[in-house]
Parts: sequence; C-alpha cells; structure tokens
Amino acid sequence: MRAREAEARLLELAEGLVRTSPADETEVLLVEGESYLTRFSRNRIHQNVGTEEAWAVVRVVDGKRVGVATASSLESAALEGARDAALGIARASEPAEDWPGLPEPRPVKAVAGYDAATASAEADARAAVASAIIEAARAKGGEAAGAMRTESGSTAVANSRGVAAASSGTKAEVNVVATCGDGSGYAEGVSTRLGEIDGVRTGRRAALTAEKSRRPRALEPGRYDVVLEPAAVGEWLEYLAYVALGGKAFDEGRSPLAGRLGEKVTGEDVTVWDNALDPRTLPQPFDYEGMPSRRLTLIGGGVAKAVATNHYRARRLGKRRSTGHALPASSSAECSPMHLFMKGGRSSARALVKGMKRGLLVTRFHYTNILDPMKTVLTGMTRDGTFLVEDGEVVAPVRNLRYTENVLEALDRIDGMSRRLTLVRGPVVAPAVCVRGVQFSGATEF
Repeated sequence: MRAREAEARLLELAEGLVRTSPADETEVLLVEGESYLTRFSRNRIHQNVGTEEAWAVVRVVDGKRVGVATASSLESAALEGARDAALGIARASEPAEDWPGLPEPRPVKAVAGYDAATASAEADARAAVASAIIEAARAKGGEAAGAMRTESGSTAVANSRGVAAASSGTKAEVNVVATCGDGSGYAEGVSTRLGEIDGVRTGRRAALTAEKSRRPRALEPGRYDVVLEPAAVGEWLEYLAYVALGGKAFDEGRSPLAGRLGEKVTGEDVTVWDNALDPRTLPQPFDYEGMPSRRLTLIGGGVAKAVATNHYRARRLGKRRSTGHALPASSSAECSPMHLFMKGGRSSARALVKGMKRGLLVTRFHYTNILDPMKTVLTGMTRDGTFLVEDGEVVAPVRNLRYTENVLEALDRIDGMSRRLTLVRGPVVAPAVCVRGVQFSGATEF
C-alpha cells in the first residue's frame, strides 16, 4: 500500500502541474526514493547511512521552442518554479523545426519490481548479510570490505497529451572485495528482493578467489585467450550501449553502428537485447517519457538490428513510435538501453576454462575508459582475481594487466558462452564468455 500511495501522490502532483501550465505542451517527471547503505571494512561494519531523495524534470513547449528545467524538491513552489524556468528557457531558445510533439499515451504493462520487505528493511537486515560475508572471509583467514545497499522509489510521468504513468521499484545490491594477504577476490549480488541476496555464498566466492589469488606472478603483456566472468562481460556491454546503441548518437552519425543496421557487426553467436519487463533484471514498466517498456533486439545473430530511441529520435529516424528507452529530458544522451541481456551458449564457465589451451580467467574489470568510441575501443584493468590457465587448468594467479580492446571485434572472436546468465550491476544479465586473442597492453606491480 505504501508504494501505491506514493504513486498516486506523485501522479496527482504531476497532473496538477501539467493542468495549470500555460505552455502549449508540458511534461512532468517526478521521482522520489530512499537509499540505505551498510558499509564494512577489515571485517567490521563501520557505517550505516541513509538518504531520501526527490527530484523533478519539467519539459515545456512554446510553439516549436522546447525548454527543460529541474528541481530537487517536490514542494509546490519548487515544481512551479521549474515549470516557469522551463518556459523561460523555451521562449529564449531557437525553434526546433522537427519537433514532433510530446508522445501520446500507450498501454503500460505491470511488472513485479517492488518488494515491500526490501523497501522496509532495517539496518539489522543489511547487517546480517554483511556479517555473513565477513564470517566467510574470516574463515579463509582474510578480510572483507564492501557495501550492502537497499533502495526503494516511485516514479510518475504525466504530459499534456494524456500520458499518466506511475510505478515503484526496489533494489538490493551487495558488492565485496575480500583480501587474503596479497590476494584479492570480488563478488556481487543484485536483486529486487533483499531476501534473494545470499551473504554466505557471496562472501565465500570472494574469499575463495582471494585465497587463490595470493602470490601472483608477473605475466608479459600480449594477446591472450580469456574467459570473462559475467561482471566483466556486463561492463563491456554497458560501454557498448553507451557508445553504439543509443538513438541520438546513431542519428547524429556518432555511433559505430550508424549506417550499419542489417550488417554483421559481431560473431553470429552474439545476440544482445534490452528488456525492462523481464523479471530476471530490475523491471521497469515504462521509460522517462511514460512510454511502455518492451523487448528490443539490438544485435541478433551478430547482425545490428536496432538502436534505442525516445519519441523525438524515433520520429527523426522515420519510426512512428519510441522503443521505450527515453532518459529524463534533462539528459544530454536522450535515450539508451538500460536493461541489457546477452544470450548464453551451451557450456558452463568451468567448461570454458577446461577448453582453453593457454589464456586468462578474468573476474572483473576496473577503471574502464573509452579510447575510440567509433571503433568501440576500451581500455581498463583486470582486478580482484586474474588467473593463468594452461591446458584447461588454472595454474597460477597473475598480476593485473591493462587491456586495450575493440569490443565489437572481440565479440567476433567468441569461442563459447555459459548457459547460465547472471544479473550483475548495470543492470546487465550476462553469461561467462570465452574470447580469443584479447589485447593486454600493459602490466602492473600488483
């Protein structure tokens, strides 16, 4: 009932602001939520903090002139001030001659993205997960550091064409780095439900990786076959979405997929899609324009199929409807896939390692940056569990390496994927993946 009441209140505020707006068109996005965090380090819980947040984005149209303003409060004065500011910005702006108008309402499907127990979780519930992780690290003679977070929030969108949508969601997320001497290991868990976060399993995974990572050996940079665990795969997919799969960059010719829809861009085993309705992710029934979420295949069988759009970019690209991937109107990116999936294969992560003659097992990446967006070239570091594999066996931990790799080309060199898909931060639902010949351009001392 708490979520329903919040949705009704936000929707009433949004519709009231739209109804009293003097602009030709008005769109109001309202968001409020709570976030609570339990931090731990050196096998001790040392902090419990919480924040409450509320913000608004108001977009108004005066003729063909568009203005956007934000507010960090849902008080009437703040909302009206944002609306008036947006109108002032619109009237001072150049006309957008290709402005298609705000979107009209479309049916929105309900999703099961809210868990009352997670929304009402107290510090003791988060501490129980943290304590389980700490005990798992201590059992291996190590130390654990990380954070356990619970979040809940509600969103409402209304516009002058009749859009009126509201929803609520929750998230529980834990991440941990365990250290055993000079070895370190990483593990994470993400769900809409705190009850699905397994502290014991998460802690054991990180601690076991840390124990196996002790006394890493140096390894020369070069090209190595790799098995990437889901956290590493998820990071690559997030960056790929940012540089290649958004409608604005595609429309402006800044996407490496511009002019390439229908062409082969990766290996034929690669299928990547976005689906905010899937219960395996953190479900979201509509985007920030109130348009319904739906499954969108971005790369299918290695072929570029589509990019994510909002209403404006869809019309510019000759489509009648948005794909349901609008970001808040205040975002310069405008639209992006936000609930990515990658199709798995027929193997297991263990079997992928068994099938490798010589290469690396990579737990995750760190400090990833974009070197060349048009070529999807990224650089970053391995971290918290990098291992040398020879003849299908993990033979030694190695010091972290810097990679420099074209992600689309790397996805053309896939030798196998796990059947199992894992939800990692992003959110991204991804398999473990074996990739031939990833370029490692530098080494570290740790």
